[in-house]
Amino acid sequence: MHNQTNSREVIPSAKRLIKSLRDLGYTFSSAVADLIDNSIQAGATEIYIDIEMKGVQSYVRISDNGYGMTLSQLEEAMRYGSDNDYSIENNLGKFGLGLKTASFSQCRRFSVATRSMSDRQKIIHSFAWDLAHIEETNKWEILELNNKTRDFVVQNYLKENTGTVVLWQYLDRVIEATDDDYKADKIILKLHRELEEHLSMVFHRFLAGEVPGSKIKIYLNDVELIPWDPFVRNEKKTQELPARKIPVEIDGIKCTVTVQPYILPHQNEFSSKVAFDKASGPNKWNHQQGFYIYRSNRMVQSGGWSRMRSA
Repeated sequence: MHNQTNSREVIPSAKRLIKSLRDLGYTFSSAVADLIDNSIQAGATEIYIDIEMKGVQSYVRISDNGYGMTLSQLEEAMRYGSDNDYSIENNLGKFGLGLKTASFSQCRRFSVATRSMSDRQKIIHSFAWDLAHIEETNKWEILELNNKTRDFVVQNYLKENTGTVVLWQYLDRVIEATDDDYKADKIILKLHRELEEHLSMVFHRFLAGEVPGSKIKIYLNDVELIPWDPFVRNEKKTQELPARKIPVEIDGIKCTVTVQPYILPHQNEFSSKVAFDKASGPNKWNHQQGFYIYRSNRMVQSGGWSRMRSA
């Protein structure tokens, strides 16, 4: 125990720390996936991703029909290092940083609007984090949205139902700081295709209805995503080997890791060339082989051998 009793609170510089947290290694697809984790945790059954291609003024909106948040819950969700309970067994979040770090990794301003059944008046609450404001004030301040700005964030969502909407604006990291509208649209179109493949893979168990009580639909610019199964279980020649359950104890918590091996068919044994090409995945055959690791049915690793090799 320290003998000193006097203490002082040292608050980090907002503009310096937030800028540092923008470089945690998110890709566009992984950042969107982090927000979808939140939607699933909030009980959403439908998630809409709208990518508006407007050159350098393009923006991204992620909306869900989940439980939504009360005013106090929203304020806490906007806090860096939220005090929300992340110890629930199936909780996809952990540190209370995902919404903020994922969003700021892609844009300079993000807004959140939400409506909850727990709110007696069912009011839509909304706040924004804005880098321009932080750079000016150097304070950990969120901005309350006025009615006009909130309506732009919400659009046609939350009119009748509960849920949450996140809007990313000023996509400096997405469009690579270009000031050319044509180039910006080309970049976003490429990311659109990558996002479709990534989400279809990462959330394939949820999209296919394989997670009890958590079947979801994800729409990307109004097109429903189709799950991509890395194990092509619909192919007759796919071999499903016996599963093995391995007990694991970490920090006194006991859990079970299930290992389920599959042997995929040879190219000539696929039902069609189209099926073979589709099964190759976003990174194609060589890079898609290996271990697929899931946490709470959400894929966290797609292929690769985790530095393991046979003797």
